[in-house]
Amino acid sequence: MNNLTGLIEKYFVPMAGKLSKNKFLKAISNGFSVLLPITMIGAIFTLLANLQIAPYQSFVKAVHLKEIFGFAPKVTTDMLAVYAVFLIGKALAEQFDFDDNVSTIVGALSLFSFLVLIPLGVSGKAEKSQEIVSIAGAMPTTYLGAAGLFTAMIVGLLVPFIYQIFIKYNIVLKMPEQVPPTIAKSFSALIPAFSIAFIFGLIRFLFSLTPFGDANSFVYTMMKAPLANLGASPATFILFILVGSLMWFFGLHGGMIVMPFINVLYTAAGLENLEAYANGVAGPNLITNASWLIFASVGGAGGTLGLCIIMAFMAKSSRYKTLGKLALPAGACGINEPITFGLPMVLNTIMIIPLIITPITTFLISYFMMRIGIIPPLNGTTIPLGTPVVFAGLIAGGWKTAVLQIVLIAVQMIIYLPFFKVLDKQAVLEEKGTA
Repeated sequence: MNNLTGLIEKYFVPMAGKLSKNKFLKAISNGFSVLLPITMIGAIFTLLANLQIAPYQSFVKAVHLKEIFGFAPKVTTDMLAVYAVFLIGKALAEQFDFDDNVSTIVGALSLFSFLVLIPLGVSGKAEKSQEIVSIAGAMPTTYLGAAGLFTAMIVGLLVPFIYQIFIKYNIVLKMPEQVPPTIAKSFSALIPAFSIAFIFGLIRFLFSLTPFGDANSFVYTMMKAPLANLGASPATFILFILVGSLMWFFGLHGGMIVMPFINVLYTAAGLENLEAYANGVAGPNLITNASWLIFASVGGAGGTLGLCIIMAFMAKSSRYKTLGKLALPAGACGINEPITFGLPMVLNTIMIIPLIITPITTFLISYFMMRIGIIPPLNGTTIPLGTPVVFAGLIAGGWKTAVLQIVLIAVQMIIYLPFFKVLDKQAVLEEKGTA
């Protein structure tokens, strides 16, 4: 164990530390964090509109609530790429140390560039005549939602990168000192902005000459299948769990390190499930971004809610019994820093085994239950950190998922119990002064 710990500490931890400080990954993570209220609005209104209870459906249809609930998803989850490209672009500009005013300008340029890549023109069948009608001046919405997320992330990272090159080499319009700073900053953005506009206009034109027709179709075609296959594999998700747990063991925030990758791989999958739920069918994806909190990290990283319960009600030492009672309310809301740093889990060689195998086990149980159809796939709702366990399961998957979370807590207790007994026994001896 010591040799393995030494190897991880020597090679793996420094690499993970660099990843956690990577500006581009932090921009994706921060952008999606700010995006959470928008995704929650769309998801909750979708749930309210489509909750499959016959009397409820009759009521919401009769009073037109179903129609009212349907407005929000059309401009939130169905247009998520629009919000994402602005917020990621702004977040990366902040990573480049631009002030709030300039980072907002960069975010707006990112949105502009994303929209430039979408060719105008839509067509469809007329309702009565069934003839094909084309509207040249309309913007298609296909890539404004989940299908455009990959392009949104690329553009949201590329535009600030280009912008900061102009700033770095001072390729800007310089205004006299008498000009107010806000006006001066706006004018200084003109050369980078015009250049970015030309670059993305050129990209749009060049893609129009290819069989793909536009950049979004190219990105979606080239990235959708590989990333979908990678994300659909439980092995990929298990790897993220493993990395997250190891980082927490060494005192690094494992969630911050793996969450950008979780967002890239599984946000679109969650939106696809949410769309399927709105259409009254089962979600096509067994793994979504919500799988992290609902199945793998029940009670926080390492799946420690079961450990909190053991400590609060089964510990013999005063130290761990008190810590368990203090940590239990936070653990029930998915926050486990009191356990991570209070037990501690950090550099605790006894607890590293359950810290790793517990979330992997609970995830695999959940994945198997969905695979054989005992519980449905998650409905795509993004669950914010702090949502109480069981209630989170009820929102994300229904009553079966909520019940499964209770079962998973029991599994956590079974795994953690023998390892905790070793610590508890040592603590009792220390309290008696016989250790």
